[in-house]
Amino acid sequence: MNDNLYLVIDIGTSSLKAAVCTDAGELLSSVHRSLMGPSESPRDFVTHRWMDTFGEAVPKLVNRYEMRAVVISGNGPTVVAIDRDGNALGPPLLWLDDRFTKLAVSDSFYLPKIAWFERERPEAEQVRWYLPFPEYLIHVLTGEAVAISPGEEFDRYIWSEHDARAVGIDPSRLPPFVRVGEIVGHVSPAAAEITGIDQGMPVVAAGSDFLMSLIGTNTLRPGETCDRAGTSEGINHCSDRAVDAPRLRTLPHLYPGRYNVAGILSSTGRLFEWFREISGQRNHDYGDMMLDILRVPDYADIPWFFPSLRNSGAWEFTKGMFIGLGSQHNRAEMGRAVVLSIGFAVREALEMLENAGCPVTALNACGGQARNGLWTQMKADITGVPIRIPSVTDAELIGNLCCGLMATGAAGSLEEAADRVVHMVHTYEPDPGRNAFFQDQFEQYQSRFRRFQAALEEC
Repeated sequence: MNDNLYLVIDIGTSSLKAAVCTDAGELLSSVHRSLMGPSESPRDFVTHRWMDTFGEAVPKLVNRYEMRAVVISGNGPTVVAIDRDGNALGPPLLWLDDRFTKLAVSDSFYLPKIAWFERERPEAEQVRWYLPFPEYLIHVLTGEAVAISPGEEFDRYIWSEHDARAVGIDPSRLPPFVRVGEIVGHVSPAAAEITGIDQGMPVVAAGSDFLMSLIGTNTLRPGETCDRAGTSEGINHCSDRAVDAPRLRTLPHLYPGRYNVAGILSSTGRLFEWFREISGQRNHDYGDMMLDILRVPDYADIPWFFPSLRNSGAWEFTKGMFIGLGSQHNRAEMGRAVVLSIGFAVREALEMLENAGCPVTALNACGGQARNGLWTQMKADITGVPIRIPSVTDAELIGNLCCGLMATGAAGSLEEAADRVVHMVHTYEPDPGRNAFFQDQFEQYQSRFRRFQAALEEC
């Protein structure tokens, strides 16, 4: 095994990303494969698609390298039920799947999905384990059944034996906890044959992709803020205290005594890809689309777009609408309305953090949006804060690397690892004039949203 190389894999909602990485944070080789399109229903997703994509992409990546460990992260809260032989039962319940049972007695993100499966699916009688994700893939590689949690303070958001019993779920079907950065097993002979990963290679626990993005942007100390933009988007602020605010989510951070205070924008990436598809631009380059959008004059008569008329015009893409749309509008003008709605959602999240005592002075950006300089500059102008870009914008992969470095003893902590391998390579500074213009646009947007929301409530 090469002591300097690690295989890092992240399975998001829409794509699988994997890379061979050096212990200095350099990607030697990488692959990216699509998993689910923006118009696909999460109810139609089937479990074998993960391993089919994994088995197609990963062997091509690893056949030239010998590595020290493999580290896997993934989307969540997603649940996969398996039987005693490791076979998946029924549908996987993705994090954005609307099949769940509301539970008043638990903070768990997973038990509502498990309770639905127990009540609705005939396969429930055959379940040996309910596995989170990416722990299902770890089980496929190693045969080990685990649930990954950063620490005891976080455990209850996954599940607890008390809460499981309270809602009628057998706790023996819930695997034991392991911690981020632990070796949880080794690649089995069967998995080695499918994936091309060396038999016996250590498999390291990383866990949820949003936590890995915090590590991979070095958003680990109080005051740092990460803008993680994929299918969904989160503005994640590292705080030294818990915050109780109605539209912000506070969870324990990776370290005791620190908290992740987040504004969750559940559909920004999905919204952009939806517009790309319905406007006939599926094969149109992202950068070219933004160029077309930016060529629309600032004071052009464009429509307004509200992704939702529930609570806010920007938090989720449900029952959205264009207001003032006419036959004179082209797809670039409609696209400008869509990207403005996304930028205004981010701005609103920053204002809410500010009001909750969590001021944001800069954003550490990652994800697909961070690769587009035109959009990142526009977002900086809209929000009024500098946006820093790491050398690897798929920050989950670098977060995974940090877990691998800690698990193998190459780093003493996640902070030490992140300080070593996270490299910020560019900062987009907001233009004061543009920021003033977007401030006026934002106020108009909010005013119109409130008026249309009130009008529809009266209907």
